[in-house]
Amino acid sequence: MLFKRLEIAGFKSFAKRVVLEFPSAITAIVGPNGSGKSNVADAIRWVLGEQSMKSLRGKKGEDLIFGGGGGGGSPSSPHVARLSKASVALVFDNVKKIFPYEFDEMIIARAVYRDGMNEYSLNGSPARLRDSIDLLSKVGLGASQHHIIGQGDADRILYATPKERKEMIEEALGLKIFEIKKIESERKLAKTEENIKDAESLRRELRPHVRYLEEQAKKSRDSAALREELHRFIREYVDKERATLARETQDIEHIEFPLERATKELEAHVRESEYAFEEQDATNLFLRQLAEFDRERETLLQQQRTYEQEIWRIKEQNHTRVAHDSISSTRARDILDELRIDLEAAGMIGAVEGLRNAVFSLTQKVYRFLEELTDAQRGTREHTHTSEALDNATRNISTLKQKEEEIILSRARIEEEYRTRSADQQAKRSMYRKHSEALAKARDEMREVVARKEQLEARRRMLETDFQEWMKKNTEEHNGDGAPFVSSYDREQMYKKIERMRIRLEEAGGVDEAVIREFAATKERDEFLARELDDLKKAKTHVEEMVKELEERIVDDFTNGLKSINILFAKFFREIFGGGKAEIKLVKPKKQPTQNSEYINSDASFDEPHPDAEDAEPGIEIIVDIPRKRIKSLAMLSGGERALTSIALLFALSTVNPPPFLVLDETDAALDEANSNRYAEMLKELSKKTQLVVITHNRATMKVAPILYGVTMGADGISRILSIKLEEAENTLTEN
Repeated sequence: MLFKRLEIAGFKSFAKRVVLEFPSAITAIVGPNGSGKSNVADAIRWVLGEQSMKSLRGKKGEDLIFGGGGGGGSPSSPHVARLSKASVALVFDNVKKIFPYEFDEMIIARAVYRDGMNEYSLNGSPARLRDSIDLLSKVGLGASQHHIIGQGDADRILYATPKERKEMIEEALGLKIFEIKKIESERKLAKTEENIKDAESLRRELRPHVRYLEEQAKKSRDSAALREELHRFIREYVDKERATLARETQDIEHIEFPLERATKELEAHVRESEYAFEEQDATNLFLRQLAEFDRERETLLQQQRTYEQEIWRIKEQNHTRVAHDSISSTRARDILDELRIDLEAAGMIGAVEGLRNAVFSLTQKVYRFLEELTDAQRGTREHTHTSEALDNATRNISTLKQKEEEIILSRARIEEEYRTRSADQQAKRSMYRKHSEALAKARDEMREVVARKEQLEARRRMLETDFQEWMKKNTEEHNGDGAPFVSSYDREQMYKKIERMRIRLEEAGGVDEAVIREFAATKERDEFLARELDDLKKAKTHVEEMVKELEERIVDDFTNGLKSINILFAKFFREIFGGGKAEIKLVKPKKQPTQNSEYINSDASFDEPHPDAEDAEPGIEIIVDIPRKRIKSLAMLSGGERALTSIALLFALSTVNPPPFLVLDETDAALDEANSNRYAEMLKELSKKTQLVVITHNRATMKVAPILYGVTMGADGISRILSIKLEEAENTLTEN
């Protein structure tokens, strides 16, 4: 069994919590009128999602909550306060996983509060009404609740419009879930079509802007390509210029280093020559000293003449020593003459400082000799002393002669040294002139090299400046990591081409990165919309196919189900009425119905043609033929006949696609004993297909129910549930 248990608390007359177990195929609920037994059917209807308060025999949600009872001053009926909440729970057996949950039991619960707020739960977890309805629809317990036949609603299907009948039959056949899916798919299809329109509208709005941005972006990309090409040429030009400058600098360095080395060597040679000039200065100083010695020699000769005169005077004064004096004087004169000759010779060849010193020393000795002579002349009385003086003078003159010889030798040596040094000085002077000329030339060349290097450096700086200026003018940022672009242009051609390209780039307006980014974003948006549009169209096609499949399945299942229902409807109808015919037909309406649930003859709505008949949704027409009666419309049926016809149709529906359970609330109230027995037999047959909960007063019905629940109500207005036996139920009904 699927329907296991019903739990009611605070709902209508059930103030206290009651639990009804449904372990058998048929369960009967009996009780006197007004005991609240129909509230059990209302509780089941309500927990399954019923929203119509009229169907629940109330006006608002608060009417479903126990409103209190008892009182009146009677001790046997104490006052019971009203409750603030009503709740009902249905417990289903889910061992076979009929519901898509892993639980062995499925509990569907609903609660209402006096403020009108409703709560829904599935297995204790909060849920929405939609969740409950969707879940119940999957097992054939749809919103139309054709499986719950309320009190007085046994012939409701006969009073329904053709369209309502069709909906009831569709739900009875289990097609409601497909209808829901179809409606959802159609809603999704409508939403998809709306989204397609929105996407197409957005694309139409974007397209002119995309085209404009595409043109601007193309210009920017062309400018970017031109800029990149310009960069390549600039890099090539700069790289080649750098290479040329590096090569020329290297060539200059190859010249500069040897030239610098040669210049240093020449400077060293010049310095050495300058040292030689310093030696020449020393020689010149020596010559100046010899000249000074010549002057002193002249002075000495003058003194010699003076000495000679003095000697002559002495001779005259000392006639007694004439011979001696003459010899001495002659000797002195000879010495002096020789000295004069030597001095003159020395003056001719250029004596040195040593000769001058020797002459000076000899001169001093001559002075002393002359002084001695003078003393001798004065002191004629001392002849001996004069002789000694003359001897001394002679010895001194001899010494002077010796010194003279030394001076002559020194003069010869100095003369040779002078000649050697003069020749060496001449050679060094010639070399100095040669080195000086070479140094001057090297320095000129060095200045040219330095000037060339400065020119190259100036070119390099100008090149780098031009490069930076080009980059600054033609791009905001440049990675500069591209390889040199090899071409056949020479320097001048390349420079001119760079300038032409730069002018073209300036005329093109440069690169607008913002436009490129905006175009990329807009194009991406357009492509996204295109993809979305494509996806939406595919989704639309898929949904249309799904709707078509659902429509085909609904039509096929409905057509096949309608055939099966017709067969069973006719069978049950014949069993109940002992013959006759019964049929349901799918027809298109010919005019809009002017009545709702008040009209019985649904056939009247198909009498006159309607201009929209081709587009109108078809409905179900019921045709019956009771034995021995001419029935032209359902309105001609008696109350019992309507009830029996409805029962036959309901049983046919429940047999073709049995619901999990079927609630029948006093559907047998209008039956006589014979029909009640047939009704009971039909219940037994139907219980093989579905679980039955029967609310009844009928003894025949109670007899086929293994489980009986009795409902009673005391003076406090609270309904109570009792499990009773058939005899107790019959007694209760008899007493009632």
